[in-house]
Amino acid sequence: MSEPTKPETLDRVLDTALARAGDEPVRFDVAAGKAALAAALEDRAAAPAVAERRPRRRGRWLAAAAAVVVLTGGGLAASTVDLTGVGGSSATAAEELTKAADLADRVVDRPLAPGQFRYVRSRYEGISVESDATAVYSDIVQERWVPADRRDEWLFRNRNVSTKWLEGHEGQGQPRSGSAFKDGAEFRAKCGNYSYMAEGSPDRCTVGAFHNPTPEFVAALPKDPAAMLERLREAGQTGDAGALVEAGEALNSGEYPAEVRATIFRALALLPGLVVTDKRANLDGKEGVALGMKYFDDFTEIIVDPANGDYIGRRATVAEDLPADKGGLEKGTVRSSSAVTTKIVDAQGAE
Repeated sequence: MSEPTKPETLDRVLDTALARAGDEPVRFDVAAGKAALAAALEDRAAAPAVAERRPRRRGRWLAAAAAVVVLTGGGLAASTVDLTGVGGSSATAAEELTKAADLADRVVDRPLAPGQFRYVRSRYEGISVESDATAVYSDIVQERWVPADRRDEWLFRNRNVSTKWLEGHEGQGQPRSGSAFKDGAEFRAKCGNYSYMAEGSPDRCTVGAFHNPTPEFVAALPKDPAAMLERLREAGQTGDAGALVEAGEALNSGEYPAEVRATIFRALALLPGLVVTDKRANLDGKEGVALGMKYFDDFTEIIVDPANGDYIGRRATVAEDLPADKGGLEKGTVRSSSAVTTKIVDAQGAE
C-alpha cells in the first residue's frame, strides 16, 4: 500500500473530524491532526496554484481544525504486542477471520420488536498527545439507545470515567478529558440527529455509511467477500489499511446482523498484509485475538473472540518509537482502544 500524500492525510483528518464530530472519539490524535494541518497549509503557501483533490470552504476548514483539537481518541499505557505477526500462534489472520465468520454464520439474530431498543455500550481508553509533548489518558463510556424504528427518538449518554496525566508526560494543573462532552451529558433526537452535530451533517435516517448502517445501506451491501472488500477500500480511501479502519467503524456501530459481520470478516481475510498481532488482547475485560496492519504511525487492529466469533473492539498501537515532536510514545504503546457490547432492551435508558 502506498503512503497517502499530505493532502490525502489531511483529508482523512478533516473528514473524520467532521463526520464523527461529537459522536465518538476521533481516530486521529491531536498531534497528528495539528501536524497534518500545518504541513498542508505550508504546502498551500508554497504552491497555491495546485488544485485540491476536492474543493473545501474556509468555514469547513476552521470547523475541522477545531474538531481535531477537541475530539481526541480514547487511551492506554504500554502493551506487549507482536507487531510483526511472528511468534505466538501459528494461525494466520485469514484463518482466524474465517473461523470467526463461520461462527458468526451460526448466530440467529433476535429482531427488534416495536418499542424495543438496541443498546450499544462503547468504552474508549486512549492517550491524547499535545504539541508540547504532554499527554493525557482518558477512560470514557458512551452509550446509545437506537429504537426499532430509527425515525423515533434516540438517546446518547457520555460518562468520563477517568482522566489523568500519562506517566512521564505530565503537564500543569488538571488535565482535560479526551471526550468532547461533559460527564453525564445526554442528548435525545429523532434519527439520532443530535443538537451537537455540525450544521449540514448527513441525516442519519436517510444517509447510510459503514459507521451509520441504515437498513437500506445494509441491504445494498455485497454478499461476496471480494466485493465487500472493494466497498471497504473505497470508503476507507487509503488502501488496505483504510479498509481495515472502515471495517472497524462498521463493527464498532454494534448494529450489523451476524451474516453481514461474517461477510466483513471474510472480506478482511483477503487482505494480504493483515497479521495476528496479539493472541490475548484484553479490552474491557474481554479477551480475543488482535489482527492488524500498519496505518500511518500505528498498527490499527480489530479484536475478535475466537471462541464465538464475536467482535470485541479495536485499538491503535504505536508501530515504531516516535520522536518527541510526535509525542515520544514507545513502540507497543496502545494509543487508543474501544470495546463494544450490544443487546436488545425494552426501554430507552435500560441496560
